[in-house]
Amino acid sequence: MSAPTVSSTPSPLTAPALPAAGSVAARRPLGRLAALLADPRRALLAAAILLAAVPCLDVLGDPDLWWHLRSGRWILDHLAISPTELYSYTAQGAPWTPHEWLSEVVFALLASAGGLLLVAVVTAAVAWSGLWACALRARDRGAGTLAVAAALLLGARAAEPVLGTRPQVATFALTAWTLLIAERHLARGGRIRWLLPPLVALWANLHAGFLGGIAVLAVVVGVEAVKLRLGLRGAAPAARVRELAVTVAVAAAAACLNPAGPKLYAYAVATSATVKAKPIVEWMAPNLHDPGLWPFALLAVSTAAIVVLGRRIDLRDRVLAAAAVVAAFLAVRNIALLVAVALPAWTAAAGAAAALLARRRRGADAAPRLRPVTPAAVVAGALVVLCGAFGLGAGVARASSDASPAGVAAVYPGCAVAALQRAPEGTRVFAAYGAGGYLIDELWPRVRVYEYGELVADSDSVFAAYLRIAAGDTAAPSALSLLDASGTDAVLFPAGTLSRGLDASGAWHRVLDDHGTLLYSRGTPAWATSASACS
Repeated sequence: MSAPTVSSTPSPLTAPALPAAGSVAARRPLGRLAALLADPRRALLAAAILLAAVPCLDVLGDPDLWWHLRSGRWILDHLAISPTELYSYTAQGAPWTPHEWLSEVVFALLASAGGLLLVAVVTAAVAWSGLWACALRARDRGAGTLAVAAALLLGARAAEPVLGTRPQVATFALTAWTLLIAERHLARGGRIRWLLPPLVALWANLHAGFLGGIAVLAVVVGVEAVKLRLGLRGAAPAARVRELAVTVAVAAAAACLNPAGPKLYAYAVATSATVKAKPIVEWMAPNLHDPGLWPFALLAVSTAAIVVLGRRIDLRDRVLAAAAVVAAFLAVRNIALLVAVALPAWTAAAGAAAALLARRRRGADAAPRLRPVTPAAVVAGALVVLCGAFGLGAGVARASSDASPAGVAAVYPGCAVAALQRAPEGTRVFAAYGAGGYLIDELWPRVRVYEYGELVADSDSVFAAYLRIAAGDTAAPSALSLLDASGTDAVLFPAGTLSRGLDASGAWHRVLDDHGTLLYSRGTPAWATSASACS
């Protein structure tokens, strides 16, 4: 029997054929596992796949989680979606657009089945799937194993500030997956494009970011049409471009299959314009002095360099990457868009540059060195993968600790909540923005709050007044006068200018200090005088 033919350029995601491959193949699946572990590149990729899930896993990073859980339980209890706002006393009864209702129901179901940890694990898996879609798109561009491994780690760390337990992860993942579907259709044809309408319909019920996804798909169609018109290299067949255009139009119509109907489009546009003008971190430009954003800075700057200097980058990738870089520098929340849109092209370019350097180092005509499957190589690869598994296990353990009652109590004012549980129903509490959702989940309808995440999008006047109160303004209208005008019964806020004003006022009584977060009551109601000091 003749010896098997060995390619001089083995596929980066498959182990090269070996002279002794027959004996390994005879012991499948253990032989396949041994071949994977013996290849250091694939072992590193396996470890990177595991480690990339760690930045996606964050239990308490988003304070809106709590009112999402409360909303999901309300929908399940009533088998309906409230048409009006429920939780505040400043906008109670105002029209409510349920743009995340399905995410909230899923969160509530997961929490009832496995607590906060299960919610965090599932949302992390959704975010991780988006990274996997980016890896598949990078492979379609010819990226090698090491480039994909590096991209997974960089992309996960870059997107980490905007991932976590929040509906927005659906937008990140579905942006990546819908782009994969669109690109596969342009490259291969077939019926895969018809996955887009149901995915977009699902997306429109999970998060209002679906509008950005449709915009990205429209850009893909537009750029491909320009490439055809100009006769540029790499243009997809005209028939496939037309088919994709029709499918995107159908998907845009399918997005109307939500409780708000076509009005959800107007809501998504209006919300983006309104919230952008408010001092909320994720809607502000990234602060590059924050070390947590340095992975994003590395990805953004290197992507911009690829867009400007890359000679072989496709026009579609160039346009999408440039737009994503600009969007990410405008608002922190758009960092996830940058990762979903631009990471595959970055991976391919980085892999090509690394391959060029490797060829120059070993000589243009030298073939890559084949690595035999030896016990030592298998053990070394297994250790690499185990390091990745250990890192993932440590991340899950950290998340489990954060999701425990002690972990929640370390972040949120549980002692103050215990005191407010004795307050009469309808008590109006002015709380810090980050604590409002927690009060809603723990105390509504006994307690209603002044402001929380949903009102940021819906009420400019309430948010402006909130900022004045939080700052403890003394100029008219002062913080204390705004509290009086709103009929606020209690204040739960970190020590600072506002608390000093409350202390100086004879109308307010300090109830307790919950590790730096102070609870005040208007006057001395029974629930306040009977409250126990926090330990």
